[in-house]
Amino acid sequence: MRRMCEYFWLYETDLPPGIGVQTFGIVHLAWVTISVLLILMTILISRRQTEVIRRRIQVTTVYLMVTAHLFCWLWTAIIGHYAITELLPLHLCTLSVFVESAAVLSGRTLLKEFSYCCGLPGAVFALITPVMGGYPLFNYYYLQFAMAHTILILLPLIWIFADGFRPDIRRIPPCFGLLLFFAGIAAFVNRLIGSNYMFLSFAPTDTPLEIFEAWFGNPGYLIPLTLLVLIVWLILYTPVVLSTRLQRRKRFEIGL
Repeated sequence: MRRMCEYFWLYETDLPPGIGVQTFGIVHLAWVTISVLLILMTILISRRQTEVIRRRIQVTTVYLMVTAHLFCWLWTAIIGHYAITELLPLHLCTLSVFVESAAVLSGRTLLKEFSYCCGLPGAVFALITPVMGGYPLFNYYYLQFAMAHTILILLPLIWIFADGFRPDIRRIPPCFGLLLFFAGIAAFVNRLIGSNYMFLSFAPTDTPLEIFEAWFGNPGYLIPLTLLVLIVWLILYTPVVLSTRLQRRKRFEIGL
């Protein structure tokens, strides 16, 4: 335990080799399981609360997520490891931190839709295949990563299963436009400073994108990535469309 605490405030380049959490290893699968349980428990608790309490829960999680994120930037700057090529808010999940926060504070439907169709699957993908290099679990950067992505998944699910928010396939075009806008900024910055925001410059290791790059080359791997986004949206919105049609049919039968 003492040795693990010694690593808590260290940046990746200052850590000894071989102590990082292995993707799909026992530690990784354990904290993913805990994240899933926490999400389910919070949704069940929220469903039983008043609207005021539900909003307090969401606002609290938002402040926790944003504060931890901003402190991460401050921490890396203090220890001299803030890297503009890695820590600008231009990855999808980092952008989603602020989009989902704005959605909670403003209640804007479009921001909630973007969080559902882009932020949620992006966070799920990040939890399943975290690109965290040599960080151990008991490190601030790793724990902040795990917490933020758990909250990014949690908030859209609370909106749906506790607040009554209904995703709408008709909102996908403006959400896709917003995604392309963010991607355009990321691509411009990548070319300017040599970064890899939104993974548009090259595929990160230990992810399915690395397989796509091996098969289709660079930037060819962006083609199956786009198809993957469309498949994810198909999975996310098919139950919504079927549910809407079923409700309309029931209302029609009742009207008869």
